[in-house]
Amino acid sequence: MKKLFIFAFACVASVLAFTSCEKNEPELKGTVYHYRGISWADFEYEHDVYIALEDNHKMTMKWVGVKTSEDAEPVNLYLYDGIWEGNATEGYHIHCDALPQLPDGKPFDKWESFDIDGWCDATSCSFDYHIDGSTMGIFDGEIVND
Repeated sequence: MKKLFIFAFACVASVLAFTSCEKNEPELKGTVYHYRGISWADFEYEHDVYIALEDNHKMTMKWVGVKTSEDAEPVNLYLYDGIWEGNATEGYHIHCDALPQLPDGKPFDKWESFDIDGWCDATSCSFDYHIDGSTMGIFDGEIVND
């Protein structure tokens, strides 16, 4: 009986350990485009942007490796409630004005607003973005074929 208890306890502990290590990132829905490019304003850095276009013209963006300053540690952010117009042949006009969120759904407390406006297609993406009402920079990227 004692051996059975120890075995059961070890099983429960291992399940809890593996469950707690899982990433808690939201799923991107719809057609997802992955772009790698450069953002620049006062400084320049490379990062990835994922754009998920749903059939109902809603858009979600995932920014991987965003920096708030040249010396800052990169973070991953999500922007919800964006919209898109266009088609796969001619390209997509994208727009998003949203509160950025961390992968766990908590607000990113360094910025209050994030406004994006630009154009993407099956090969490249270019948009400008404003943070807290000020022009922050421009993103220019090329498609990554995952």
